[in-house]
Amino acid sequence: MAPVSVPRQQHLLLIILSLAAAAGVQAHLAVATAPPVRASAPASPSYRCGWCPRRATAALLPPDAAAITGAACGYGPGPAAPELADGGFHIAAVTPGLYRGGRACGACYQLRCRDGALCAKDGVKVVVVADAPTGTNITGAGAGRFLLTKGAFAAMTNHDGGDRLARAAVDVDFRRIPCAYKNKNLSVKVEEASVRSRGRLAFRFLFQGGQTDIVAVEVAQAVTNDASAPSMWQYMTRSERSPGVWRTSRAPQGPLRLRIVITAGSGGKWLRSDGAVLPADWVPGAVYDTGLRVADVAASTCGGASCGSDDEDGDEDLR
Repeated sequence: MAPVSVPRQQHLLLIILSLAAAAGVQAHLAVATAPPVRASAPASPSYRCGWCPRRATAALLPPDAAAITGAACGYGPGPAAPELADGGFHIAAVTPGLYRGGRACGACYQLRCRDGALCAKDGVKVVVVADAPTGTNITGAGAGRFLLTKGAFAAMTNHDGGDRLARAAVDVDFRRIPCAYKNKNLSVKVEEASVRSRGRLAFRFLFQGGQTDIVAVEVAQAVTNDASAPSMWQYMTRSERSPGVWRTSRAPQGPLRLRIVITAGSGGKWLRSDGAVLPADWVPGAVYDTGLRVADVAASTCGGASCGSDDEDGDEDLR
């Protein structure tokens, strides 16, 4: 049976309406606002989410994985590390239940030891940059694990507990928190499989601030620098093999503008770039600045997929 064609505007409208319906509110095509949401557990005044109820552990990255740089999520060596450090974050790899095929890429978490005698009070902040190396030994039904660098372990522990913790996996509480980048806008990294001459474009997002999920992406030719000029928008879909990647086989000729829908409050919010993001001669492997800053915190990012649940809700999962 031939696939059903859905108009671009209707496609994105349905996404926004589904987000709002799941939260029990009406959707608006403008910025959606909502009153503060009460967490299921007491939360820090600066964080909306309470601690996840699921069991998790933290362990050091295996010696043979010490060179992890976040390539799986597009955070390669070089500029990513300083930007993460500026926000007080360390890199971490996570096991499949938390990684969710790449949807967790770029998500930020706070970890703290359940044994308060061994850990610093506030624990450590990490950003997910990769899935756990093949062969990582995880025991316990439903267990999730954060694999940390030595620097992250040192930040999480107190002086007396560090050596003891480093020798084995330890139980931790964890919760999703907003990401913060002092000097970076939301950026896109073009995947190596992209072919400009054939209209094949695939990219992933980097440096997504706030605590939101990207649920829709569109590109259009930037005919002028006027962001309000009419455009023919081409919507992109998630890659089945790597949900953190957005792709289209019908990319217009560059330069290209970008607009996205993110979860915000209890609904959806449009963000659109001012002018071109990708130049006419864009190349695979390059990183391009969208000029957008994301600082929203979405109610839907607390619990559920953020805690590594088995409940899959499509676009309401982690980014």
